[in-house]
Amino acid sequence: MSVETSTYRSRAPVRISFGGGGTDVPPYCDEKGGCVLNAAIGKYNYGSAKWREDGKIVIESADYVESLLYHNTKEMEYDNKLDLVKAVIKKMNNSGRGVDVYVRSEIAPKSGLGSSASAFVALIGMFDRMNDGKMEREKIAEMAVRLEREELGNFGGKQDQYAAAIGGINFLEFEEGGKVKVEKVRIRTSHVLELEKSLILVNAAERVASGDIITDQMQRYKKKEGSTEGALDRTKEIAKEARRALEKGDLEEFASLLDEAWKSKKKFSPLITNSKIDGIYEAAKKAGALGGKISGAGGGGHMFFYCEANKEHKVAEKMRSLGLVPEGVKFDFEGLRTWEI
Repeated sequence: MSVETSTYRSRAPVRISFGGGGTDVPPYCDEKGGCVLNAAIGKYNYGSAKWREDGKIVIESADYVESLLYHNTKEMEYDNKLDLVKAVIKKMNNSGRGVDVYVRSEIAPKSGLGSSASAFVALIGMFDRMNDGKMEREKIAEMAVRLEREELGNFGGKQDQYAAAIGGINFLEFEEGGKVKVEKVRIRTSHVLELEKSLILVNAAERVASGDIITDQMQRYKKKEGSTEGALDRTKEIAKEARRALEKGDLEEFASLLDEAWKSKKKFSPLITNSKIDGIYEAAKKAGALGGKISGAGGGGHMFFYCEANKEHKVAEKMRSLGLVPEGVKFDFEGLRTWEI
């Protein structure tokens, strides 16, 4: 019997969210409909795999410096040790064959950039290729949502998985019954380049678990507490307005809407911001940022800023003075990629 020598690889991007985040989470999206404007960026989760002839399953993580060995999928239990990888193997390795799986991320956990969703998409896409590659990208995103929510019990929205699978700058609508509609934003190449020139990304602070923030936010929505419902309603409209601003090339209006989106987001839950995060945001604005926000549930993780023309270096200098590491933003328009060597 011949031994297969092919190695399968994959990568999927993470994303930044311009507006509407939080409206993709039940029960809000089921009751009122949600929408999100987001963009995949050129930072990735990678997967690599190769079939084994001895039936063993070996999982290696470069990020956690951890290696796990199992004799079959029945031995794999969810114990907070690479559970994400285990969930995909249990779902996708229908043949029960042995396999070596290696994972690596360019993004640390709790980044606010949708890293776990990106990893799910990369692994599902890789195993799909190993199984003859018949899944459409939207189906890969749907499976990523189901595995993270139902198999592992991690609560959250759905925007991350679609950004990772599809790539690009997208407007996503979330409807009752779990239906997701994805539309590419029609934006000129010159405006894409201007966005990339003007955006600064920083990892602002250690973040609490996103599920805790989202749970608090949705409980407040269900109980009609404070300004949560009104803020969610407004951020949904901001997402629509920001899309229109991008499509007509009005980037100053887009930047102003980012600023308003951040003000609305802070009303979702008191866990979303703190004095450190507010201080970073105000410092960025004084240095030349026109608008910006946290990307993700909040409480820490990555923030990004749209800078006034030719002021991005001033904002970057200010971030460095605060002990942060500013980075540029490059968009990814390909989404999930898989290949074989």
